[in-house]
Amino acid sequence: MTPGALLPGPVRELVDAAAPIGLDELQRTAALRTRVDRKYVVDWETLALVLAAMTGTHRSLQIDGQRTFRYESVYFDSPELAAFRAHMQQRRRRYKVRSRHYVDSGLQTFEVKLKGRRGETIKHQLPYDDHDLTAVTEHAREFLIDRVGEAYPRLEVPELEPVLANRYRRMTFAAGGERMTVDFDLHYADAGSDVVGLDPGHVIIESKCERGLGTADRELRRLGVRPVTCSKYCVGVGLLRDDVKVNDLRWLLRRYFAWDETAGRPHHPAPRIARA
Repeated sequence: MTPGALLPGPVRELVDAAAPIGLDELQRTAALRTRVDRKYVVDWETLALVLAAMTGTHRSLQIDGQRTFRYESVYFDSPELAAFRAHMQQRRRRYKVRSRHYVDSGLQTFEVKLKGRRGETIKHQLPYDDHDLTAVTEHAREFLIDRVGEAYPRLEVPELEPVLANRYRRMTFAAGGERMTVDFDLHYADAGSDVVGLDPGHVIIESKCERGLGTADRELRRLGVRPVTCSKYCVGVGLLRDDVKVNDLRWLLRRYFAWDETAGRPHHPAPRIARA
């Protein structure tokens, strides 16, 4: 199945009609390493309305003729899931650590995402080509410690291990100081399972702006759609682990993700990612 075949007809037409933007120009004009993030979970029909509102202003990322791209990530955390718990408790000093494979370009990175003083997201990247994506190298750990130390002095970084992997497809749209990504076909995995994550009738929209509201935010507000807390890492832990509390995620997992509350979650008390 071609990537375009996964898109409903009206969405595919809007994506194809958007002017293209190349990766180099996107990174030069809308890298947005420090930004305000807002996430929304919507159906495909709502996405089509958002894309229609962006017609003529936003360009669609295109690489080698493609408009949808495959991503694979491995998330690292302490054995006690300190990063997961900090995020769930909405601590101001929190971070997430992952390796990422941009499948279609072949690029691999080690990434650290932190929360800034005003709630903005700050992302740092380290090239990770030719490295085992399920491992934190000594250089990567030094990079992590330095970035965390700059943002949160005296916050100790624990030993990390791979706890969750996911894969999904993404489309990216950009205009000036704003970017919108659309994630779909989301799957999660640990060492012994592969779970469909997001309901196939829905997508995750993420609006990323230097400041204020972007076009997507304004259109979704007009449609009565409000942003949600939807960390793909926390959702995956909630889906695969039965030894964590998911009270604040319960409604989200029930409504949009492959979580059967009556049957209970799969019994994965301590998932591990097999190392290459």
